[in-house]
Amino acid sequence: MINRDEIEAKSKEFEIHIANVERDYVFGWMLFGIFTVSTLKDEIFLKGGNALRKGYFENTRFSGDLDFGIPGDIDSSVLLGEINKVCDFIQEKAGVSFLKADNKIEEKFSVSEAPIPGLRVYEARIYFNDFYGKRDDLRIRISMDITRFDRVLLDIQKVTLIHPYSDAAQVVCQIRCMKLEEIIATKLKCLLQRQHAPDLFDYVYSIKLLGGNLNRQELVTTFIRKTIFDRNPHVAKEILLKTPFQFFREYWGKSIVCAKQALIGVEEAIATFTTDLNDLFNIYSQNSFSTFAYFNADMRIPIMEAGRTMTCLKITYGGYDRLVEPYSLRYMQRRDGAEREYFYVYDRVGGNSGPGVKALVADKLTSIVNTEEQFKPRFPVDLSKAGEMPEDHYLFDPNKPAKSPTRFGSRSNVKTGPYYIYRCSHCGKQFRRSEMDGSLNPHKNKNGHPCYGTYGIYVTTKWH
Repeated sequence: MINRDEIEAKSKEFEIHIANVERDYVFGWMLFGIFTVSTLKDEIFLKGGNALRKGYFENTRFSGDLDFGIPGDIDSSVLLGEINKVCDFIQEKAGVSFLKADNKIEEKFSVSEAPIPGLRVYEARIYFNDFYGKRDDLRIRISMDITRFDRVLLDIQKVTLIHPYSDAAQVVCQIRCMKLEEIIATKLKCLLQRQHAPDLFDYVYSIKLLGGNLNRQELVTTFIRKTIFDRNPHVAKEILLKTPFQFFREYWGKSIVCAKQALIGVEEAIATFTTDLNDLFNIYSQNSFSTFAYFNADMRIPIMEAGRTMTCLKITYGGYDRLVEPYSLRYMQRRDGAEREYFYVYDRVGGNSGPGVKALVADKLTSIVNTEEQFKPRFPVDLSKAGEMPEDHYLFDPNKPAKSPTRFGSRSNVKTGPYYIYRCSHCGKQFRRSEMDGSLNPHKNKNGHPCYGTYGIYVTTKWH
């Protein structure tokens, strides 16, 4: 274990708090243990900010947790056992004193609260005693997020663990990381969906440091594959260029924990980002194809703001002024093959059809303004995944034949809005519900035999 003098020297060198030095040091040993003595070493992979710091860049920002992916599922008790085994290993080899009795693994959020339907993440909280020497009872917590059923587009890489401390020779190993181009593409996707300063820093730091050494074509094509903009990538570019950067200016100094010599100022970061975007998207020809199918930046920015603040929007749609609650922005396909984004709202005024859930399209929206009027959600607000292709992107059931059109149109009797999928806790069969109610009627299991399950577990929300 590094001593007090080294901790103080690193704290001064990096100009960060001592606890961040200790945490970063333990992260290095934790990764060494996971990728050498744990049975997880051939499945789990590192991603996010610490994949950059521990796998690619020695002097980039400090990230507060370890973010992992795993392609399949794993029982929480098995995972906790592996983590405790790694803690024992580190305690023996490095002298770090872990408080294993306090280590915990829990679901990070309930299924109904998941920001992306189907997302399954364990949050592991691991505690160790402060080894700086101030107090024996001072605990430091490290957090690990483990995303199950995590899918990647590019091959997982094996890279040498970066551990910028005096005992680096003791922790030499290869760790499994998401490929750098996919990490940066993911950061770019996240900038479409949230204003999170570390995403911008990570993108700009990588671009400035590597520049032409990055496979920029692979980066941008991976980004497009992660989003809905394959028909016109320049729509995504224009949305990114109009990112509301004032939020970054306000929180940059509070959000970025970085050695002073590696810190990038917020104005430089914004300028680098916007300049690089124009170069990055040059592989795609400029065109106006399908622009009508997307909500552009001038619409998207107030929509996302309303979703974050749970406030209503004042809009003019189809010639009528309306006050709406925002719920979802989803890219969906009609039975005729046409694809476009639909903005699902609860219309409090109603226009020409009365109040209720409405699916709005971009080319009928002529004005949109944020208000300060709060609303209590009637359904889950899932705007955090706007810009991603949903797992179920059909406005119809593709397993059922099309019905003959009525004189009022083929979709005149189809309800617009959310519906909820529940899985029987006994047989696993899934059911569609118009309301969030998990009670089940008598039914048969998948083998055709009577099932005695009476309650369903919520799985996901889908939209008509």
